[in-house]
Amino acid sequence: MLAALVAAITLAAPSQPPQVVLHRCLVGPMLAGCGTVRVPENRAKPDGRTIGLHVVVVPARHKAEPDAVTYLAGGPGRAATSESYSILEMLAAVNENHLVFLVDQRGTGGSKPPPNADPAQYGTRAAMDDLDAVRAALGYAQIDIYGTSYGATAAQVYLKRHRHSVRTIVLDSGTLIDRPFYAGFARNAQRALAQVAARCAAQKTCARAFPHWTQTFARLVRDWNRHAVHGMSGNDLAGVVQSMLLSVDTAASIPLVVTRAAAGDFAQLDLQTRPGVHDDQMMFWSIWCNEPWVGLNVRGPWHTIFDGYVAHTIAQYRHVCASVPKRTEPAAAWRLPSRSEVPMLVLAGGADPQDPIGDVAGLRARFPNARAIVVPGYGHAVGEFGCLGGLVSDFIDKASAVGLRTQCVRAIVPPPFALR
Repeated sequence: MLAALVAAITLAAPSQPPQVVLHRCLVGPMLAGCGTVRVPENRAKPDGRTIGLHVVVVPARHKAEPDAVTYLAGGPGRAATSESYSILEMLAAVNENHLVFLVDQRGTGGSKPPPNADPAQYGTRAAMDDLDAVRAALGYAQIDIYGTSYGATAAQVYLKRHRHSVRTIVLDSGTLIDRPFYAGFARNAQRALAQVAARCAAQKTCARAFPHWTQTFARLVRDWNRHAVHGMSGNDLAGVVQSMLLSVDTAASIPLVVTRAAAGDFAQLDLQTRPGVHDDQMMFWSIWCNEPWVGLNVRGPWHTIFDGYVAHTIAQYRHVCASVPKRTEPAAAWRLPSRSEVPMLVLAGGADPQDPIGDVAGLRARFPNARAIVVPGYGHAVGEFGCLGGLVSDFIDKASAVGLRTQCVRAIVPPPFALR
């Protein structure tokens, strides 16, 4: 089986034989190949310390095309291989005729830093050079890139640095890298909240159950910032709601959560405030504190309910970043090309509070072969829903969005609101 796996890689990459040794591993029930590609920690010191990049390779189910597909995970801080099974479910149609490979970004998952690592070497630009090293090690002349959230940011950096290696690119819930992420953060959340409110008002049962929930939310944020309730400030509450807006499923519970909290019943709110895993990795802070796309220098007011939450969050990050080693990030490195012929497909949730379609404004002027698909009412990271996996597969197969049949997107509808 391992020999068949290696043969599949060779057949799928006729330009160069693979230079990485794979051993048999499983991704859920699927046979895959796992291996390590070693790269310099600092490319200015090629004989210095190295990093072993953890790679998972899943052969195409049928005859493979001569290009491979890779997925760039969000965060920053998520390891792509830790999400292998869900990624491959989303890319099942793509995987029919394309080999899919996943790489844990340096500093995450199985791509652990060496002892006494240099934090300055754990940025996005270095990571995308790593990805190109893996592409070369697998023997591919060109690859198709799918990036979600921060992964969409990383995909744009790869395109800028290695444009001749890119066949197609899919941005799922992304913001253009020359537009500061936090510049629109509060307004994006407010816009998404307004869409949830409009959808609730249009659904009779929701409108009857929660007729004034948006006004109640604004009042709670104001009042709880004066006097904390249930151990939460108003900014804390706004942060919970912003997080709920990311998912179409949790967004459907916002009117209920707000209304119950106003009545002193915090059970539903507590369900949304379970502690999560904080991105405390060196790689996360090296990126968050140094790269201009983050936009930690932006300042309000933005005139939204979320102003206090966003201002407080940025202040917290600035405080931490004061002790994070600085790295030079030339402004030119974060400007997209004025024009690129690379085919691009953009997926966006119509109610994404973080990276809405407006954050890729002017896309067609730079990428004439780009097309955007917006899923009404949905939040962040939409590629797993409905027919989008099939549309992505068609786009990659043809290396073009021309003639892409998008009528099926109309069948992707938000779930009903939670009423109790």
